Amino acid sequence: MLLYANGCSMTYGAELVDDADPDPVRRRYREDHSWPARLGEFLDADRVVNDAVISGSNDRIVRTTIDWLAEHREDAEKGHLLIVIGWSGAMRREFYVDGEFRQVIPYQPHQHPDLQRLTDVYREVAWNDQECGARLITQVLSLQSFLRLYRIPYLFFDAIESSFDTLGRAGLADSGSTKMVDRSRFYRFGDADGSMADVLRASGTGWKGRHPAEDGHETWAHKLAAHVASERLLRRPTSASVAVPSGRAFSRRGAFRSANRDFLYP
Repeated sequence: MLLYANGCSMTYGAELVDDADPDPVRRRYREDHSWPARLGEFLDADRVVNDAVISGSNDRIVRTTIDWLAEHREDAEKGHLLIVIGWSGAMRREFYVDGEFRQVIPYQPHQHPDLQRLTDVYREVAWNDQECGARLITQVLSLQSFLRLYRIPYLFFDAIESSFDTLGRAGLADSGSTKMVDRSRFYRFGDADGSMADVLRASGTGWKGRHPAEDGHETWAHKLAAHVASERLLRRPTSASVAVPSGRAFSRRGAFRSANRDFLYP
């Protein structure tokens, strides 16, 4: 089974090592200790692709996930694939500037002068809660529909801020579009303080600067694996009493062995 993960720095594994360090050994350490790799071990995945980037926007998540799937249709069609998305902050945007896609966070400066000029205008003219919330729910439903159309198993969650807060500020918490989200495949959708950042802060796990430390990534992988089990996202559990992982005692390998080959299609 192939596990594909996409998101922002919370998925990338920022600050597990120096993000600018060119050393391939240290880069491998980050890849091995971020939550996608840990989840891949729990699910006995043959391969894990972590397509996240630091400061990644939801615009980028939708674009690059669909692009990646278009280039890996064979894996998708065979069903040997699970997509896991850690949705980023709704205020973030992606723009095509000077020949490449670039990520914009309204309150952060950018070294590229044209990107900074665009960010200044966006912050002053177009950045508001209503647009952020409407765009977030549109992106979630769009990717959900795409994955369901092509029968690709998936799991979503909020990485930075609970969608409950984002949609609430936009006046969309009780909207019809919000009710269309498949909650069985969106971990803690709509829960106050339900994002990865919120849950890990409350769990007492360590942080490295503004991002989770190794134990935080492992804890989050445990929780996602538990959700996969509790929502029966696997077609054939290894037994009728597959244990839901609840802590460090959960085996890194074996609990989901042989079950992971056939995910229930959404």
